[in-house]
Amino acid sequence: MKRIVLSFVCVLVACLVGHAQGVKFESGTWNEILAKAKAENKTIFVDVYTVWCGPCKHVSETVFPQEKVGEIYNSRFINFKMDAESPAGEEFVKTYPVIGYPTFFFIDGNGKVIHTIVGAKDADGFISEAKMITMYARHGGIDNMMAAIKNGTAGKELLHDYYTSANDRNKPEALNLYLKALPTEELIDENNKLIREISLYDKELMTRLVNEIVKASNDGRFSDGKYDEDFAFSTVFLTQRHIAKFLDRSIEEGNEEWFNELLELKEKFANYGGRFHDGGQLLDGDLRIVRGRGSFFATPEYNKLCYWAKNRVNEEEFKNALVSYMDKLISETPVDSLMEEDRNEILGMLKEEGLEKGRLYASHVLDVGNVTAHNIIVWTDYFWKLSPSDKKTKELCSKWINYAFNVNRFNMRVAFPAADLLVRIGNTKDAKIILEKAIASQKELKNNDPEVYKNLGLKLRDINNGKL
Repeated sequence: MKRIVLSFVCVLVACLVGHAQGVKFESGTWNEILAKAKAENKTIFVDVYTVWCGPCKHVSETVFPQEKVGEIYNSRFINFKMDAESPAGEEFVKTYPVIGYPTFFFIDGNGKVIHTIVGAKDADGFISEAKMITMYARHGGIDNMMAAIKNGTAGKELLHDYYTSANDRNKPEALNLYLKALPTEELIDENNKLIREISLYDKELMTRLVNEIVKASNDGRFSDGKYDEDFAFSTVFLTQRHIAKFLDRSIEEGNEEWFNELLELKEKFANYGGRFHDGGQLLDGDLRIVRGRGSFFATPEYNKLCYWAKNRVNEEEFKNALVSYMDKLISETPVDSLMEEDRNEILGMLKEEGLEKGRLYASHVLDVGNVTAHNIIVWTDYFWKLSPSDKKTKELCSKWINYAFNVNRFNMRVAFPAADLLVRIGNTKDAKIILEKAIASQKELKNNDPEVYKNLGLKLRDINNGKL
């Protein structure tokens, strides 16, 4: 009985081993392998190794025996091993030169190399390569595929394969190529999730997106309110966010060509006919700009000031534009009228709920002006450096700095750079007033964080002692 059981176990193990095998390598000559590949219309996977090569042994002993690797390679390829230092191997490397070991070739039945890997990979790496080879073969080989992409004749199926198989370095460009190949209805379809993945600026793609969005918003389909809303959230807002992201990048990198192109794209949205168009302007108001979303929803004048100040260019144009811009901003949005109703409501909420809980509800008011206030201080600093240090310039700069702080005196983060700049231009009186106001505002908010008062107090002490 024991013998019967033991025999059954041995047979079972043998069956399991036979079923769950790794990569199966064929025997025979290279010419026989080529003939078999041609007859079966399969690609050959060739492991070119040497007996003294450590990585070769590692792959052979730990990677190729794995079932998940065998499952892919046995079904898709004819697998073959070649010892490069054997007589057959020496002939092989004359036709297929190697620069290191191990080297792995994917070769078609005509003997043409489709792809080459130099060096060891783990199991997932080999599986990924196998999927790519299948894709290459579907499109006539990697050379044909890349040539079609380069000369612009690649269709959307090829470009989709290229995108899904691309590495991290090439994926952004591959995505743009695929999106540009889509017909309009697929490109701006609310289910096209790939729009959110755009990370590389492409003028042609972004221009087409904007033009098609504007056109769709005016062709009658938006009479369906549900479609209008879904389209806005799935396509319109994402495109606007990308323009904002690329605008910020163009400012940061000083790319004037991109910057001007993106401003033109932004202006095209004035013709957007959907619900969320805010009178056709799609502007938040420059004082309500928030980080991350902001630059698309700012005025062109605002964006230009950011670009000129960041990149220290167009000095005279910058100075004239800033004077005009600040005059208009201050006259149209005086500090005493800024969000007075909202602020009173929030202060009441803070008094009832306490600062920490109230801040969750109040952040949209307490952070108002944060980005723009800091930008005004940056612009003013640049303006001061470009202008004569006379009384008129000092008064003008002081006016702008005070305005930047008073846009939202509850946002203490503005108090520090505002006070520092006022001291630099020689107006310590206003610097002290700003810090005193900042301390009083935090008390009004019932802020119990001692660090806040300590830092504001130390800055005020340094100014009083002339130590800044």
